Amino acid sequence: MADKSNVLWEKHRMYLPGMRQKAVHRCRHCKFFVAIKGKLETKYGCVVSIKAYGNLEKRIPPVIPVIEIIKQVGLEGLDKCLKCSDPEAQSCGKFSTK
Repeated sequence: MADKSNVLWEKHRMYLPGMRQKAVHRCRHCKFFVAIKGKLETKYGCVVSIKAYGNLEKRIPPVIPVIEIIKQVGLEGLDKCLKCSDPEAQSCGKFSTK
């Protein structure tokens, strides 16, 4: 049983190769996390599920008009993008710095 008062033991955490970046970074630092501008308000979301942006075929702007997302993936795709709107959430496997 580990000693709870041992500070050195708590600071030594091991991560699998490549997992540290995913565990440390948050969505707000990812280039796929962008502002989606609607007619009345602006919300944040993840556009990694959109093929053009996820495969990096198209440059990812910091602000994307909502009509462009609806044209590419429809309303269901827009809901999927807006579902990942927490900037403090743990990053996913597609994380890439801005």
